[in-house]
Amino acid sequence: MKMLLERTKESPLDITSISLDRAGILALLSPHAQRFRTLDFTFDYWSNIQKFSEAASGPLPLLRTLGIRAIGAMGPPSLPLFSGAVNLKNLFLHSEGAPFLNHFTFPNLTTFELSTMDEEFPISQLLNFLEASPTLQAVHIRVQAGLLLGDVPPERVIVLPNVEIFSVTRGKPGYRITPHISCPSARRISLVREQDVEAEMPQEIFPAWNTIGPRYTASTFDKIALGITSIGEDLVSFSLSFISPGSATLEFGYKMMMITEDEAEDEDSDELTSELGWKYTKVFEHALKAIRMHPLLSNVKRLHIWDKHRFHNPCQLVNMAMEAMGLFEFVGPLEELVLDIDNLQLFLPLFLILSGLRVSMEQSAFPSIKELIIAEHPKDPFDEACVDAIVSFVRSRHMQGVPFERVVFHMKSPPAGMAERLEPWVGTVDFSEETISADDQDSI
Repeated sequence: MKMLLERTKESPLDITSISLDRAGILALLSPHAQRFRTLDFTFDYWSNIQKFSEAASGPLPLLRTLGIRAIGAMGPPSLPLFSGAVNLKNLFLHSEGAPFLNHFTFPNLTTFELSTMDEEFPISQLLNFLEASPTLQAVHIRVQAGLLLGDVPPERVIVLPNVEIFSVTRGKPGYRITPHISCPSARRISLVREQDVEAEMPQEIFPAWNTIGPRYTASTFDKIALGITSIGEDLVSFSLSFISPGSATLEFGYKMMMITEDEAEDEDSDELTSELGWKYTKVFEHALKAIRMHPLLSNVKRLHIWDKHRFHNPCQLVNMAMEAMGLFEFVGPLEELVLDIDNLQLFLPLFLILSGLRVSMEQSAFPSIKELIIAEHPKDPFDEACVDAIVSFVRSRHMQGVPFERVVFHMKSPPAGMAERLEPWVGTVDFSEETISADDQDSI
């Protein structure tokens, strides 16, 4: 290593270390501290990280990125850590225990990523750290711990004027943090809850709007996107996004982690499927409730819904369909309704028989909708009953005096005669073989 350091002369150094407790390592590296550009401590003990900081206690003018993945517990450091890194831009801090945020000060930081599993995490430390980093542009916080509000006054709010992306992921909702943080320039604010499918269903999945602070409900938005997707076989993700005309997005998420194959062997398969289906239905209902209760719902002009994961049985489908139909009683006139879902019964229940239940057209509460966009699932093409339901829906809008101006179908092969059946009841019928992209869906 000594020869390598000598050969590099004055070049910036990028250092990655799994462990710094080897004798002589600090003695070799510390004279070159002013050349450090990147420091990445991977699975190292806090005690070693503190020793390294003390050995490199002078100026660190080139250090731009500091990554710490700390293991083991220890008392608070005796001194500030890496205080000479006044030009640090990126801090990635992952700690099994306390992250000791009150021992870091980086006034020129632009990116901050925090992950902690401490039993009790004091919010005051986080707020103080963020407040001392006014140049931050991206903040990602992942907390698997209890939050201590303690000495944080209810009225305290810190302003992060340059933050464009702000996200909080927790095992419990991050909504207790948001009332204390304002990001006036944010393009995306994301609050996500993660939970094992076996865990008890929380009462608060998506927030009551009066609990997250008025700054999150005062902005005008014209689009709502509700998405339900699967990521591999391990995760089901619910995303509820409120999007402003300037493309600023407030997103709430709920992720259900699936159990492993080994764990599944110990579980009754039918019982697990039933439990998952029930939770799926409840999260869906909570998402629709969050939409209905938004104080500025009347401003919405575009509603996008995609659902690519099936857990509902016929009984659950009835409940979900009734909830979905009830949503439209609260929505005003729409420029666009996009349905990219596996089962159109969820949003066309008034024409489909659901386990013996049929809802009449008179019970329909759909608002005026200019453009309807429907995407067919490649593995589940429209059958005759589905086409009949779509035609009936479009015809009913015409008969009620609020016809669609345009209906667009994203599908590979339109059923024979479908366009001809629709044309008397709608201004324009178009077909496209293109799939609706993730950008169009505003997925997480």
